[in-house]
Amino acid sequence: MLLLARDPHVIAATRDAVRRMAGPPPVLVSTSAEALSHMVGPGNAPSHLVVESGAGSSALLTAARDPFNGTDIIFVTRPGEAPSAGLRQVPAEGARLAAALSMVAPGVVLPASDAAALAAGLDRGEITVRFQPMVRLTDRRPVMVEALARWERPGVALGANAFIPLAERAGLAAKLTATVAQRAMTDLAAQRGGHRIRLSFNIPLSDLVKPDLPIWLGLMAARVGLSPADILLELTESTQVRDRALLRRALHRLRLAGFGVLLDDLALDDGRRRLLDLPFAGVKLDRKLVIAMPEERRARAEVERIVRHARRNNMLVIAEGVTDTHIWRAVAAAGCDLAQGFGVGRPLPPAALPAWIAAWSAAAMPEPQLPEPQLPEPQLPEPQDP
Repeated sequence: MLLLARDPHVIAATRDAVRRMAGPPPVLVSTSAEALSHMVGPGNAPSHLVVESGAGSSALLTAARDPFNGTDIIFVTRPGEAPSAGLRQVPAEGARLAAALSMVAPGVVLPASDAAALAAGLDRGEITVRFQPMVRLTDRRPVMVEALARWERPGVALGANAFIPLAERAGLAAKLTATVAQRAMTDLAAQRGGHRIRLSFNIPLSDLVKPDLPIWLGLMAARVGLSPADILLELTESTQVRDRALLRRALHRLRLAGFGVLLDDLALDDGRRRLLDLPFAGVKLDRKLVIAMPEERRARAEVERIVRHARRNNMLVIAEGVTDTHIWRAVAAAGCDLAQGFGVGRPLPPAALPAWIAAWSAAAMPEPQLPEPQLPEPQLPEPQDP
């Protein structure tokens, strides 16, 4: 539990609440930026953040209103303070704060599978994004984020898996792709500051092969001040590639326009591995394959083969599912380029991106502060026979 407060009454009330709950003492933080760094940085998110009313920055207030936030944020008010809309607030009393901290957050509400509701939500701007961050393994520098689609409307907060199949069945996939691209580009351009942070987002095969994709995507990027080199498209694994020649032409067309394409979620014994001979800009390793690497030699050998192929073809290799130091060391030893996962950062609202960038860019971070699992130290991959 984190506590962002200076008022002695708020601090005393929080400590009293924690004693009533028989929990460990709260960790006192001095600024909103420090609190956000704990929330969006590597490792496990704090379970709760108690904030003195009036102490939160605009980015912290945005995180507090985010239905996908992994930290329960409670604002403590003093006598005479007016409540703020959309925030959980309790008075500076130990018993009432303990009761609020003990409450289980409500679950996500699923809407009916109504294509008309999704179409209306697209028109009303209800599709938003969260950024799943990535860092370079060699120097831990923040370099890229993946845009994850969310559907938000009153009473509804849905992750992508809950509505993307509906969009595909209803013929709304192309509109959804364009909406996510527009929102992600706009949010990244507004939040990355002077840092060169690239953007990736999923795109179905049916949209990827359309001849006009580089045109409207380029115009969309230019309007917000991004270049095609800032953007990577992730080809999802949901559709089988039946026409390799058609895909090859699409990849060449996008490359000529400056856009790169990643082959997403490549798994162990994946039949799509033959597609790596096409001009992709890189490959993302499936999280199950990555998680298996510290313990399974076969998983390490497969990743090493993919990395060798990538080096010969000037391709990126991105490891998804990096959650702790053992996995970090395994993917680094195998030669992967970028790491993505909860050990790097959880999906975060765009307003929290500057805090995450600052946390990973800090010169005082000599080693990634990832959680240590209770596992034996993995051995380095065995050399392969030529």
